[in-house]
Amino acid sequence: MRLADVWMIVVFLSLTLYIVLDGYDLGIGVLTLIEPDAGRRREMQELVSWLWDGNESWLVLLALALWAGLPTVTSVALPALYIVLIPMLWSLIARNVGLELADQHDRYRRAWGLVFGFGSFLAAFCQGAAFGGVVAGLPAHGSTFAGGPFTFLHDGYAILTGLTAVVLYVVAGCAWLYLKTDGEVQRRAARIGRPAVVLLAIGTAASWLLAPAVGSLTLHPGAAARLPIWIVGASVLAAGLAFAFYSFQPGPHDARLELRPALAALAVYVGGVMLAAGLLYPTLVPPDVTVRSAASPHATLLFLTLAAAVIIPIILTYQAFGYWVFKGKIYPGTGGELYEGTTAS
Repeated sequence: MRLADVWMIVVFLSLTLYIVLDGYDLGIGVLTLIEPDAGRRREMQELVSWLWDGNESWLVLLALALWAGLPTVTSVALPALYIVLIPMLWSLIARNVGLELADQHDRYRRAWGLVFGFGSFLAAFCQGAAFGGVVAGLPAHGSTFAGGPFTFLHDGYAILTGLTAVVLYVVAGCAWLYLKTDGEVQRRAARIGRPAVVLLAIGTAASWLLAPAVGSLTLHPGAAARLPIWIVGASVLAAGLAFAFYSFQPGPHDARLELRPALAALAVYVGGVMLAAGLLYPTLVPPDVTVRSAASPHATLLFLTLAAAVIIPIILTYQAFGYWVFKGKIYPGTGGELYEGTTAS
């Protein structure tokens, strides 16, 4: 294992923590679009407003890790994905602006709420489409992208992965609402969560089965050595989907079981990342960009690794404190007040 391989741990850690933490934010935003009650929409928005800024810090770290540590990846992928990455960034800005202004302007709360919801949907879709475009492969000459502006679509494959990402985040949003709310919001989360898990299973299976057919994804030398990672990742992913379907109970239940959907969603995330690593590594952008061909010089990676060893614990500590402060449930019907007895009440 070289330092470039170690740096991949930073990349995959940042990616995993971003989709886990900001994933439920985006999913809740999408769910507000189909919530007819203004009070319940306010409760859902309040759950996001507490911690969205800390959650998105992992996206910044991921971008810096790729740009500084794996510059060939950015030089190939960015020109190929501008069509989805630029709308993704604008939609993230719009959703956060909408979330904040919905709290400040009662007269236009519904309008800003729609900005928050549609911004969440577009951001989730663009992230999934970008992932699909990279997994299916991007043509390159050395460190230069050799395709056109719509090459990443791969005959509509990126649209499939974009919609699958939206459903994935909806499942995570339902799991978070199931854990953090009571009453009708929790019951609706359970009712939506089960069919969303079924759609996610279909979309995930179709995405991985179609990837080799629509693009240039191939198993590189050393694939046999990664077979255990692939098997474990696929097993964790499948178990997480099954457990999520079982855990969303719409009727009366024990409060101690409310954490189960969130744990199931976490298993889906972790299993999916392991599956992707097992299938792709050492390739980062199929068919030609690998970890070692894309890596910065050794001295640069050493400096970056030491910096990450300082920065990542700081971010983790900050976020852990934030989640501890806002560890309570939302009062049903209050529009965002925490239960009494919690730290932030």
